[in-house]
Amino acid sequence: MHYWIIVLLTVLSVPAHATTIATERVMAWEGKPLPVTLAVGKETLITFDSDVRVGVPSGLYQHARVDALRGTVYITANSAFESQRLHVERLRDGLRMLIDVRAQTGITSQTQIDVVTKDEKQALDVAKATKKAQEQHVQQLTMPIPALLVRYAYQNIYSPHHAIEPLPGVTRIAMQLDKNIQSQAFPLWPVTATPVAAWAMADYTVTAITLAHLNNDTLTLDPRQVTADAYAVSFAFPDLGPVMTDSAINTAFIVTQGPLANVLPPRFNGEVTP
Repeated sequence: MHYWIIVLLTVLSVPAHATTIATERVMAWEGKPLPVTLAVGKETLITFDSDVRVGVPSGLYQHARVDALRGTVYITANSAFESQRLHVERLRDGLRMLIDVRAQTGITSQTQIDVVTKDEKQALDVAKATKKAQEQHVQQLTMPIPALLVRYAYQNIYSPHHAIEPLPGVTRIAMQLDKNIQSQAFPLWPVTATPVAAWAMADYTVTAITLAHLNNDTLTLDPRQVTADAYAVSFAFPDLGPVMTDSAINTAFIVTQGPLANVLPPRFNGEVTP
């Protein structure tokens, strides 16, 4: 039978020349005992992805305080000791793992360790590599944020989902716009203007708006005729074709500082006639 011994701990100060023990932040269980080195006087948390049951050798209580709560084991060594083995059982599937802990004075070590399975570790590595690749991709782009936003919005409207390049830091936001903003943003053009979606990054917002031509001629799109107080305006195509043709539909991308709804002129109640 194991007995719990309550020990009063004195936290030891670590000298300036303390040795650093390179214990990994994430350790993968692959069937071999996982070595964990504790710094005397410092609490170390060993966490698992679900609730566990921990078997502790009775001799360990002479050197350390050990507590287990749900999926975390808390260990604080009050003196140095050689390797002692913890038996850990994951309750949801019965998986058994072995943790070899020891403690040393005059060292600094990792104070939180996540124990995962080999498959979970591979998934974490893939996620980390993907995030790093995304960050490198953005760093390689020399375009300013407004241009990046327009590029991202264009891909969301016209590219298949798998071809949309990730843009870390961008979020989709609510537009809070009328169903047709022609009278506010495009009063000189015989079109309907339907807001589709908006994305924000830093202080900028890009709003994608579907333009549908109502006349039987070709309309050249001039961004200077857009009445919103915009940072930039661009279009998927340079003009609108005659009504009822494939080219009669286009997309405007309006970049603003803050939401587009905040910089539009008041709504005009008149109707546009073709």
